[in-house]
Amino acid sequence: MPRIGKIFDFLEKEHLDCVVIKDVNTIRYLTGFRGDSSILYADDRRAVLVTDGRYLYQARAEAKCCHIVEYAENIWQTVAELAQDAKIVGFDGDYFTYNDFNTLQGLLGGKELRVIDLKYIRMVKDKRELELMWRAVKIADEAYLRLLDELQPGMTEKTLAGRLEYYMRSLGAEKLAFETIVASGERSALPHGIASDKEVEIGDFITFDFGAVYDGYHSDMTRTVVLGMANSWHKEIYTIVEEAQWRGLKNAKPGITGAELDAVVRDYITSRGYGENYVHGLGHGIGLEIHEMPNINKRGQNVVLQPGMTFTVEPGIYIPGKGGVRIEDTVVLTDEGAKVLTGVKKQLMEIV
Repeated sequence: MPRIGKIFDFLEKEHLDCVVIKDVNTIRYLTGFRGDSSILYADDRRAVLVTDGRYLYQARAEAKCCHIVEYAENIWQTVAELAQDAKIVGFDGDYFTYNDFNTLQGLLGGKELRVIDLKYIRMVKDKRELELMWRAVKIADEAYLRLLDELQPGMTEKTLAGRLEYYMRSLGAEKLAFETIVASGERSALPHGIASDKEVEIGDFITFDFGAVYDGYHSDMTRTVVLGMANSWHKEIYTIVEEAQWRGLKNAKPGITGAELDAVVRDYITSRGYGENYVHGLGHGIGLEIHEMPNINKRGQNVVLQPGMTFTVEPGIYIPGKGGVRIEDTVVLTDEGAKVLTGVKKQLMEIV
C-alpha cells in the first residue's frame, strides 16, 4: 500500500474529518515530495498538496498520489477552502507558528482545530528506507576510515571535522546529518563538543560524532580513539563504555520499551561507579530526521520496540577536567534483535 494510505487510516482512527500537515518530513514520507513551503491536506476522499509556482512541476513529478493545487497569494485561504465542509480539523501543531494557527483558525471560523501527532507513523521503516539508511551509514564509515589514516598530533579539531565532512560529501552524502562533533583531551568530556581550534595531542581521547544524509535518510555514529598509547585510565573507561554498549545491543529486542533498554545500560554504568557521569539517554530514533521516534531513554515508556525500527545505541561516560568516551551505532531492529548497520570496529584504537 502506498504510504499515503497511512494518513487515511489515521483519519479514521482519530475520528477526524481532515488533516492539515505542514512538517516537510512527514509530507515527504507520505507523498514523495521533497520541496518545502507547502501543505498536505487530506480528508476521507482525497489527498491534496498545496504549493506555489516554484514547486508546481516538482510536485506533479514527485507526489503522484496527490492532487496538486497551486495557491496564488495565501496558502491558508486555499487550505480553508478545501476544509470548508469539515467539522474537526487535525493539524500537526509542533510545526505551526502562532501566526499560522491564528490565521487558519480565523479562516475556518467555528470549526474545531485539534492538534495531532504524526511522528509515530514513520517509526517502522520499509525495505527502501533501510536501503537508503545503509547507504548513508556506509558513506560515514568510509569517510571516517580515510580520516584515521591522516590523524596526527597538531591537527586542530576543526581541521579534522572539515576533512571528515569533505570525505562524506565526496563519497556521495547530500549533506551532513548534523554539525560534526570532534572533541579531544579534556573537551572529550563534552557530549556535544563542537569542533574547536584546539590541537590534538598525544594522550588525548578524541571523540568523533558524525553522520551523512543519503536521499533524505540519516546515519549517526560515534567513535572514540586515543592518540598515542592508551594508559590504564583510558582502558578502564573505554572498556566500561564498550561493555555498556554491547549490553544495549544485546538487550534490544522486540517487546522491550526504549525506557527499559535505557535502564539496562544505565544500571550497568551505575554499578561500575560512573552513573553520575552518564548524562544523556541511550539513543534516539533516526530516519528522515536525525532525532525521531522511538525514544530510547527514560521518556520512551509508551512505545514497544518492533522489527523495522531504526535507532542509535550510544552510551557514554564524561569526566569533567579529564575526558570522556562515547560509542554509538545506528541499528535496525529485527525479529532476532538489533542489527548493527555501522561497520567500523569498536575496539579501543590507539593512533600511533
